[in-house]
Amino acid sequence: MTGIENTTLYNEDMKGISTDNASFEFFRKNDVLYVDKTEFIYKLLCAWPRRFFFVSRPRRFGKSLFCNSLESLFKGEKELFKGLYIYDKYDFKPYPVLHFDFNNMDADSIEDFIKALKGKILLQAGNAGIDIDSSYGPAMMFEMLIERLYRRDGEIVIIQDEYDAPLTSAAIGNPEMAEGIRKTLNSFYATIKNKAGMIRFCFITGVVKLSNLSIFSAMNNLVDLSMDKEFAGAFGYTDEELDEYFGEGIDEYLEANPGKYKSREEFR
Repeated sequence: MTGIENTTLYNEDMKGISTDNASFEFFRKNDVLYVDKTEFIYKLLCAWPRRFFFVSRPRRFGKSLFCNSLESLFKGEKELFKGLYIYDKYDFKPYPVLHFDFNNMDADSIEDFIKALKGKILLQAGNAGIDIDSSYGPAMMFEMLIERLYRRDGEIVIIQDEYDAPLTSAAIGNPEMAEGIRKTLNSFYATIKNKAGMIRFCFITGVVKLSNLSIFSAMNNLVDLSMDKEFAGAFGYTDEELDEYFGEGIDEYLEANPGKYKSREEFR
């Protein structure tokens, strides 16, 4: 499986290729090449009653784009999926979506982290038009947001990208802060388990394997897809996808750089 490198392959007859934008809408509206991963989304939707999923992959393997495509799907943005595998297989019923991204949550103390986490919750609440009391801790604020959104709009969808980013950065040289973040996140994610009856779908990504951190100890309903062969192709690019979507561009790159690589296989 190949990650998404900082390489641009483009000619006048090919679609543009973006490696620095994880917006599904951007890909679909700007004629940017999108490798269709929606068959894997469809498989997740067909896994009912399983609906709480986790996957770990290295950075730059397309996790954020996958999360963003899930958000568009659950918001009912059907036209963005025209021409893709899932387009005529799903009803695109809209759900309220809470999409958290924990990238770039730099904090110098546990207090800074809690403030940043509360800010993420308040941002989602504001986007949804829900008022919550910021004087409470993150777990209680998250619980209030889920309950009030459910009462108003019905079942909700929760998408969490890079769950472990704050913890892995804090763990370097500050084990006490890392432990404080771990406990805070444990309470945060316990809310998802406690409110499972209000949640239509939950998808969580990260770099660190599920078993390596005890953050999700309360979420015994979480299905780990990280080593599931059926979903191995959901992230990164397979050899077949490289040939189908990028073959022409790779060949032109090899022709323009003679001697650098002998073949497609060596280029990979």
